[in-house]
Amino acid sequence: MKHLKALGLVCAGAAMVGCASAGPNSDKPEDRTTSDAIIRPTTTGGRDQVVMIYAEVVRPNGTIGTISCSGSYFAPRVVLTAAHCLTNVFADMVFVYFGDDFPTDFAAEVTQQSTLLSVPPPGQPSHFSKADSWEINPAYDANLNYPDMGVIYLDRKLPFDPLPLYRSRLDNSWLNKTVTITGWGGNTAPTPTTTSGSKVERTGTTKFLGSPTAADYHADDPNLGMLNATARNNSFKLDGHAPNSNPCFGDSGGPTIINQYGQDYIAGVGYWVGLSCEDYSIFTRLDPFLPFLDEAYKKGGQETLIPALDCVAPNPLGGYTAYFDYDNKNGVAITLPYGAKNSLALDTTSNRPTRFTTGEHDFVFGVDFAQTQTLNWTLAPDNSPRTSINVTKNSRACGADEAPLVACGNACRAQEKSGCTDMLGYLDCMENCTATNEFFVEQYSMCVDEYATYNNCLGTVAPGVSNWICQDGFIPDADACFDQENALIDCIYGG
Repeated sequence: MKHLKALGLVCAGAAMVGCASAGPNSDKPEDRTTSDAIIRPTTTGGRDQVVMIYAEVVRPNGTIGTISCSGSYFAPRVVLTAAHCLTNVFADMVFVYFGDDFPTDFAAEVTQQSTLLSVPPPGQPSHFSKADSWEINPAYDANLNYPDMGVIYLDRKLPFDPLPLYRSRLDNSWLNKTVTITGWGGNTAPTPTTTSGSKVERTGTTKFLGSPTAADYHADDPNLGMLNATARNNSFKLDGHAPNSNPCFGDSGGPTIINQYGQDYIAGVGYWVGLSCEDYSIFTRLDPFLPFLDEAYKKGGQETLIPALDCVAPNPLGGYTAYFDYDNKNGVAITLPYGAKNSLALDTTSNRPTRFTTGEHDFVFGVDFAQTQTLNWTLAPDNSPRTSINVTKNSRACGADEAPLVACGNACRAQEKSGCTDMLGYLDCMENCTATNEFFVEQYSMCVDEYATYNNCLGTVAPGVSNWICQDGFIPDADACFDQENALIDCIYGG
């Protein structure tokens, strides 16, 4: 018998290309295209809130490498950095480090399998956080390096308070005043465009020089933003001549820090430095982009989490099934345990999620109910509005377009009741089945009906391991659906 498990069609995955990656202790110089440290630092170390970004990136030749940048923890679960630090990175391989000894902590806490990295999950001791998501300022123009600003949404709060943003413009009253720069880049520049000594936090002081001018465009090291009046107006320049400190490659995304009445503030985001990390540095101002930053603050866990209905369909048990989705408008995942914060009384098999990842998610789970019953799903996160939805048999009915997804629900319900052990859970089954259906829609559209027919057959198989073919770590199969399964396989391979 040919089973879908053997054909690799029941688990979503991604093929990884070959890669070469500089390790966390590498002394290989880093170039300005991948990262911006402080030269002539005042001290080693700095504010806890100045963190290091460590990410995997696809290089122009198709290999996988790593980059390191700097950033500022300015809101719960949100880090501010440079946009160019987030270009070409793997969405699931962006990390923030907030310890004091990166090589030691990396060796102790980071697990690596091929090119995939993992860190201890939230709640376990760690000096690393993983990005739930990230975003670049939508106005960012890579050709102009403007506005070179992005944010990273973390999977946990860091063990210290955020550093606030300075919300006013650094005007001419600040000229030649001392400011602080901090970052995780190199402290020497072996060549004009490379650095060494990165992945160590350093802090220094320098002077504020106001907005740059067109004279800050240098043909031997072109920053085209300096030829754009708006980009210049929304940036500022710091004095990088000795004895002042100056950023270097790897400090990109790090802050200018100012002090007002005893309080430190983040006042800018570093993104450009002179050749050999000398002479000057350019930072993005914050005040023109406060709407973007305020929205990012909100998306650290205060945006809405909205429960929604996909549709209602009759089920093989003789009642109805309501299929639910949700929209998490935060940049971070939200965890809500069952109870008052996540209530759906008729979900007696606990099919609904407790962890809500970012974005919109369709056909996440189904709940069976009788024609006289009403479903109410309520979500009440700690820091965002309480939302709820009511559903009856008269709510929106599933149409032809949703029929293959309803078939997924029928199959996953039956497999959940099969009695097999060590199999995909219900939520994973639904995610896997709907993703596989999407694959068929995109790659084998002529076989979508056969896939739905196979799943509907599984939905009618009675509970009991004698009726099922249990497959460890996979969804159960059934001999009763042998004909439908073979019809699907024949469709895929042309009979």
